[in-house]
Amino acid sequence: MERFNTMLEAAEFAATVCGSWSFSASNDRYDVKDLLVLAETGDSEDPIDEDNFFVVSPAGAIGLCEDGEGIDWLFLSDDVSNEDLPLSYQDVPQMKFCSKCGSGVVPGARFCGQCGTAL
Repeated sequence: MERFNTMLEAAEFAATVCGSWSFSASNDRYDVKDLLVLAETGDSEDPIDEDNFFVVSPAGAIGLCEDGEGIDWLFLSDDVSNEDLPLSYQDVPQMKFCSKCGSGVVPGARFCGQCGTAL
């Protein structure tokens, strides 16, 4: 799942994987052009708070994640109507490496398991 700071960025990305959406709270439908206009207007009139962000599912659904908590799905992909959408956002932990030997290290480790260098 991809993460974005503006609705327009999210909509532009979603448009690369999906061609039309339904608003989650009604039967309103949007094509790419309509969604991009709506997103640009929304960003300029009502920007999200600094701790919030938008997410786009693999099928192109767009959701708002408030304060890193649950996801409020706003636009659902018409291409995949039964997509299993998560209720919360999970950051994918990045692999870290030892600065001395280059070995992968366990997240949260204080020392490299290969060469013993303090991390």
